[in-house]
This record gives sequence, structure tokens and C-alpha cells, in this order.
Amino acid sequence: MNDGPVEFIEDNASLNQVGSDKFWKVMIVDDEKSIHDITITSLKGFMFEGRGIRFLNAFSGQEAVALFHLHPDTALLIVDVVMETQNAGLNFVHYIREKLKNHVVQVVIRTGQPGLAPESDVISKYKINAYYSKTELRIQKLISLFTASLRTFDISVRLEAELEKRREAEQELISLNKTLEEKIEERTRQLARANKLKNLFLANVSHEIRTPMNGIVGMADLLMDEDLAPDQKEYARIIQSSAASLLAIINDILDISKIESGRIIFEQRSFSVKMLIHEVISLFRFKAGEKKLDLIIDISEDMPHFLVGDETRIKQILINLVGNAVKFTEQGFIRLAARIENKDNEECLLFFEVEDTGPGIDDAYKDRMFDPFSQQDASINRKYGGTGLGLAISRHLARLMAGDVEVYNNKIHGSVFKVVLRLKKNSSGSFEAVTKEEEKIGDLKKRISQLGLKILLAEDHPVNQRVILLMLKKMNLSATVVANGEEVLRMIREKAFDLILMDVRMPVLDGIETTKIIRALESDIKKKGIPIIALTALAMQEDAERCLKAGMDRFLTKPIHPDKIVYAIADLFKV
Repeated sequence: MNDGPVEFIEDNASLNQVGSDKFWKVMIVDDEKSIHDITITSLKGFMFEGRGIRFLNAFSGQEAVALFHLHPDTALLIVDVVMETQNAGLNFVHYIREKLKNHVVQVVIRTGQPGLAPESDVISKYKINAYYSKTELRIQKLISLFTASLRTFDISVRLEAELEKRREAEQELISLNKTLEEKIEERTRQLARANKLKNLFLANVSHEIRTPMNGIVGMADLLMDEDLAPDQKEYARIIQSSAASLLAIINDILDISKIESGRIIFEQRSFSVKMLIHEVISLFRFKAGEKKLDLIIDISEDMPHFLVGDETRIKQILINLVGNAVKFTEQGFIRLAARIENKDNEECLLFFEVEDTGPGIDDAYKDRMFDPFSQQDASINRKYGGTGLGLAISRHLARLMAGDVEVYNNKIHGSVFKVVLRLKKNSSGSFEAVTKEEEKIGDLKKRISQLGLKILLAEDHPVNQRVILLMLKKMNLSATVVANGEEVLRMIREKAFDLILMDVRMPVLDGIETTKIIRALESDIKKKGIPIIALTALAMQEDAERCLKAGMDRFLTKPIHPDKIVYAIADLFKV
């Protein structure tokens, strides 16, 4: 407490002249004027924290309510109980605490009739800070009361201000989070739209390229079956190789799109590791022969006959790695090795190594060589071509199969790509596809030709019509050709067919809707369904799912190799 002059200000003093931050406001609520005078006189010269007191005077509960609305920053209320009514003071306190929700202002009951308002009841019910009879509050006690009350008020105000700042900060954070969430949601929607448009664009590009490529590849395959002169055979092989390179680029672009959107689906089927490796190496014998490169196969003796996994995706990884090795190696050899670990468990680790004697990998490039579209430098692209997607796809596929792809420089010269995949063992020791893989394709064609199948071909592209008819001719089969779905429906009403080869994108009525109508008609008359094979340039997984859901029995993607049709027909008719 600091000694100094009393700063008593009448209630009608201008608030513009006296700021509330210069004084503590104390309201006396009592119907006896003498109580007001005694209190003010007793606190003459009182200061707390360098601030004097401004007394506010109310002589009834109603007057106190009105005065408090004018001075909501009042620090201390000294309230009598009995005024215009027996509970006028308590009603005023109840109004402050419960209606105005003000729990900061300090409230002291000072009553001349304690029996009418027992201390314990009043303090608990009305949230009073202190309770005195009028005879108790002498000068020294008043000074102690004011000091304690103003200190408590000051602390409470500071805490309330701090809490308000925190509430405002929290509200600001909530508002900011909401704004960020809205921006993220909008960005997500934009990305989803962009991704959808990208996928649609890629699907359309793929379709438009695959449609004419079916004619190129199909005719090249048919030419290779003919008795050609050596140089003509070489021309056909070049066409095949060029078309395969173009198709690989298209497949890489589609695959990276599928991987990015999480739409890669893996099959779990039995396959022969040895057969897979020999098939991969056979694809590169011609290119390796041109460069006089040795292709070496190194398979561990304890390799199981069959494992379970996605043979197509594993082959894709090896084709990318061996293809790169052949592309970048000018002399020496390419070695494809395979070994297995944990072979006695239900799951095993399958390891591949692709070793070459090429230029090796620059250490600075190793960290980014698995990034999409990445190549060591522009001169590599100019000399060797390629999209820079093969390694990225290979690593993604391996990791999706609980494995990985790593690269190391060879101790002597060149590089080594190491692949590890987690696969299941084929506990039955059988191989689902082994019968069909080992059967001679010629024998299958002969068996199919004996069926005498009546085939309906729905294809709107004249070149593809010709290619597929020639492929069927190799099996001594023919087909009735139509160009759209409406013609298909008309033909099946007029004739009985054993098999429909159905393009998906056709004018007038597409293959999906046509199939749905056929299946609905068959269901109505309880007729056995005509086998339908999709022959389409649409290559996405969802395209296959749509075809099968519509009621098609098999799904073949253009460009179509003759053997694919042979196997599909043989499978459908249990040849």
C-alpha cells in the first residue's frame, strides 16, 4: 500500500476526463448514505499498484444494475442485502454472476442483518468473495479487504485477458485450418479432375495407337508364319521389333499412370521361373546377336519348379533391366541370374541379377536413376532413345511385391541390377498353365479347326477386320463380319453363332452395351450364353473389369498376337 492523496471522484465526473485505467472502480450498493460516506472517508489516501479509487454509488438493487451496465469494468462491489426488498442485494449479485456471466468482479457482502442472509448459504449460492457485518468493517479491515480484493481482481483480469487471447488465437487457428482444409479439398478435387483427364487422355491415345498397331503387328506376325525368303523374313522381323518398341513405350506410360493412381492389380498364379527367364532372354537374342553380345543364364540348382506370383509383372521387370543392358552394352556379355532363399518356408525370397559389361552408372546419377523420365544426360536419349520410365516402373512393381530393385557398379566394368521379390511357394507342386504352355500351338489350332465354330466378328476398323480374319484362317476358321453393335443384335436374331469376337469401341452401339443386351435377352429366354471375347484397343485394368462385368468371357488387348486368340478359344471350349 502506498500513502498518497485520496482520489475520490463523484459519480457524475466525465469518463472522458478520467480514464478507467487510472483508477480502480469500486461500487458501494447500500440504501444508507452514511455507509457510503464512512467508506469513502475511511479509504482516504488509499492507493493500490499506483492507482487510486473511483467510487460509484448506488442506493438500491435496481440502481446498481443500471450503474453496473455503465461501468462493466468495476473491480469491487460492496453490497448490502436488505434495501428496497429483503433480497435486493443478493438479487443484484445473482444478476451479475448468472445473467451477465461476470465472475471477475469481486463481491463483498456487507449487511446490517446477518440473520436474514446466513454467511455459509450466501457464499456458496451466490459466489460471494467475502461476507461481513457492517460493524466488522473498520478502517484497517477495509484497507486489507480492498487490497486483497483489488489484487484478486487484477490477477483475474490478466488471466481473463490471457485466456481471451488464447481463445482468439485458437479461433484464428481453427479458421486458418478450415481455410487450409477447404484449399486442400479444392486442390484435391482439382488434382482428381486433372488425373481423370490425364488418364482419359492416355487411354484415348493408347486406343488410337493400338488400333492401327493391331494391323501392323498382326500382319507382321502372319508374315513370319509364311515361307519367306531370308531377306523378307528379316523385313518382317524389323517390323515386329519396331512395333514392339512402340508398344513398350505406350505400356510404360500407361503403367506409370496406374502406379501413381494406385490401380495396379497383381495376379497370383503358378509360374516357372526357368521358363520365364528363357522367354525373357529369347526376346533379346536377335539384338544381342547384332552386337555380338553373349547372353548368359545362371539359375541356381535348388530353384523350385514353380512359384506363385504375377508372372507378367515379374517378366516386365526383367525385360526392362535386360533390355537396358542390351541397349547400353557394346561388347562383352549380359548375365541373367536367379536364386532363392527361405525355400523351405511357405514364402520365399526370389533374387535376380542382371549383370552387364556396359559403361556402368555414374555415382551422382544413382540416386535419381529410378525417378520417372530420368536419364543420365541428354546425349543418352539422343543416342539410345527411350522414355526414362522403365527403371521407375520396375522399382515400383518390385516394391509393390514386397521387394526392391537396387543398382551397383561391377567390380571390373559395367553394372549389376539386383531384384528381390517376396513370393509364395507352390505347395501343390502343380502348374495351372503348364498344359497349355507346353502344348504345341499347331496342335491346338488343329483341335479348334475341328470344332466347326460359327463365329461373328464385330469390328469397325477395316484393317483389323482383315487381320483377325487372316488369324482365324490359320485355324481353318472363318467369321461373319459386322461393324457395330446394332448389326450384332440383328445377326444373332437371324443366325446361331458359337462365338462372338467383340470390339469395344464401335459406332452406333458399343461392345459393352451390346453385350449387356445379349446377356439380358439370353436371361429372358433362359438360353445358354454365347461366349464373347473382347478384342479391344482399350488397355486399362478398369476396361477389362467393365467388359467382364458386362458379361464378356475373355478380354484381349490389341495388338493381338494370334496365339492369344488360340489360347482364349481353346480355354473357352475346353480344347
